[in-house]
Amino acid sequence: MHWCIAIPFLVCLLSAAVLVVVYNPNPQRPYRAIVSWIHRGAGIALIGLPLLAMVVNIRDTKVYLRNLKEGLLWSFDDVIWLMKMPLQMLRPKTELPEEGKFNAGEKLNFMMTTGTWPLFAVTGLLIWHSDSVVVPWLLHISLAAFALPLVMGHIFMATVNPATRVGLSGMWSGLVDRHWASHHYRRWFRENFAAAAAPRRRGSRDSDDTAPRPTRPRTWSVATRGVRSPPRSTADARPPVWSSPRACG
Repeated sequence: MHWCIAIPFLVCLLSAAVLVVVYNPNPQRPYRAIVSWIHRGAGIALIGLPLLAMVVNIRDTKVYLRNLKEGLLWSFDDVIWLMKMPLQMLRPKTELPEEGKFNAGEKLNFMMTTGTWPLFAVTGLLIWHSDSVVVPWLLHISLAAFALPLVMGHIFMATVNPATRVGLSGMWSGLVDRHWASHHYRRWFRENFAAAAAPRRRGSRDSDDTAPRPTRPRTWSVATRGVRSPPRSTADARPPVWSSPRACG
């Protein structure tokens, strides 16, 4: 779903920038029609691909609805997080409130995307097929100007900012580092996965109090069905160390 929205939106944004900056001052420049059709094709993809993704993954409808609810519901902690985030980027030791599955910045981007998506579609179709395009064109451009700062901030946090770009691996493989997730989405991680990630009680039959722990970071899936630990490799396997002398023979 993320790819079905992100790629067409970026193509629309880039092609629109070329049309406005390069061709609006001089519409007679060559290749304008090609850029225009690229913009229209990306617009059609932006309308159709998310719907196609929902149909293909119809079994995940409940997940989409939960994400929709999570993205639209705000708490006081979200407001505090949004106010403290610029300070935290300057002073990494600044403590932020616990985040759920989406932090406040992601919620803003989510609300912008879901709110402007139908408006982009309607105004784009009106510009394409209507004889009177001044009002739809102005609204279309205004929506793009409104969305641009949030989109650029989202891209910056996902690809440039060292503290958050770690999560970009989730878009490629569905996996992110467990420790990164527990730090950046503390409430979500604690409510769903902390019990499974907690070390076993010292002295239990399955504990290993002497052997060093493996240094390889463990990863957790953030796919639509939740987070789970991948199978451990044979390199991590160790014979159990029994805590009872009688059990040792």
